[in-house]
Amino acid sequence: MNLGCAKIRRIIKQWVGIIILCSLGSATLSHPIWILPSTFNLSGDVGEWVTFDVSASHTLFSFDKSVVLDELQIYSPDGDRNYLGQYYKGRRRSVFDHHISQSGTYRFSVSRPPYYFTSYKSGKRETPKRMMANKQEAQQRLPKNAREVKTMSIDMEASAFVTFNEPTGTVLEPKGKGLELIPQTHPSDIIAGEEVIFLVLMNGEPEEEVEIEMTAGGTRYRDDRNIQIFQTDKQGLVSYTPTQPGPWYISAVKTVPLNDEKTDEAMLIRFITFEVIPE
Repeated sequence: MNLGCAKIRRIIKQWVGIIILCSLGSATLSHPIWILPSTFNLSGDVGEWVTFDVSASHTLFSFDKSVVLDELQIYSPDGDRNYLGQYYKGRRRSVFDHHISQSGTYRFSVSRPPYYFTSYKSGKRETPKRMMANKQEAQQRLPKNAREVKTMSIDMEASAFVTFNEPTGTVLEPKGKGLELIPQTHPSDIIAGEEVIFLVLMNGEPEEEVEIEMTAGGTRYRDDRNIQIFQTDKQGLVSYTPTQPGPWYISAVKTVPLNDEKTDEAMLIRFITFEVIPE
């Protein structure tokens, strides 16, 4: 089962065994979240409408769970925030359209405020248990004999980029806060047989040993998902040479201690959909 990162699988097994967690709308953490535009690159003298599918699924890029888009962020090439109008949320996917009219690269991102789950043991059999609650909420609900209590927060974001005419880099610039997964090879220039590079930052600084996964779409049509697993180097970089054209998916995950009033640690998850162009 592909959770977007092998590390996510291991952490969740350590915490709660087999668990299903609420995520964006009806999606679950066990489902990678992705944004898939109808085109990643377009050109011309006038703008065009691009349609976007958003879903959460084990099988890339097949629809499974729809996603609430109230927190969708759209940034035009000049860095201005655009706002989403109407969108459709079905059972298995959400759909929206956006008019691409400004030359350069747009960024589309879905994120949500952190949410929490608490794990603990109780009873004579030391049974592992869990609840969807932060530390403060859990204190009101934990049994008196609860032991090994620990709370984790989940912070995730999924992004995609669309370029109209010439590529630009404004929407690729780091914000210097939290975990950031940043293409160093421009998303409109990723070509089969050529190296693609991504940078991972934590609070604006290169982050070493962050686990990265890259997966080509169409996993339902092959026996092996062919998930490529890497770790960032001392410069926070990871590189790979894709050979299969089409849409791809990259994910990064990092767990950091927080120990604040709501959580003991945070799992930060970042996803990007990108296109590999044929040679």
